Amino acid sequence: MYYNPNCYPHPQHQGLYPQYQGYYQERQYPPVDIDIFQQSVTAFQKIANESIIILEKFNDHEFTYKLLKAAQHGNQSEVDRLIKSIGTTAPITTEYNPTGILLTIHADAQGAQCCTLTMYLKWGI
Repeated sequence: MYYNPNCYPHPQHQGLYPQYQGYYQERQYPPVDIDIFQQSVTAFQKIANESIIILEKFNDHEFTYKLLKAAQHGNQSEVDRLIKSIGTTAPITTEYNPTGILLTIHADAQGAQCCTLTMYLKWGI
């Protein structure tokens, strides 16, 4: 006899697998509450605006030269100082290597970290 795999159960296996009544019933979810999400959106808009301020500062050749020179010499404290001197309010973590810099801007909502914006900018081969 030909068996169509889209049919369940296979005629030879009837009774081997219990039929779960209600297994595929709709799950019960809590009521939708968009408050936390909306706070995250607002916090992310803030760090998105701060990322623009950072990028505008990176267009300053003198600043960028100092930043790259500090990174090239492995001077993390100077890299952090230069990033903080930009004047943004959100916490920023920096990592760098010979090919670029990774900036992660953090935001809070309701007293807990809700979102991050990460930028990687290439500066070498």
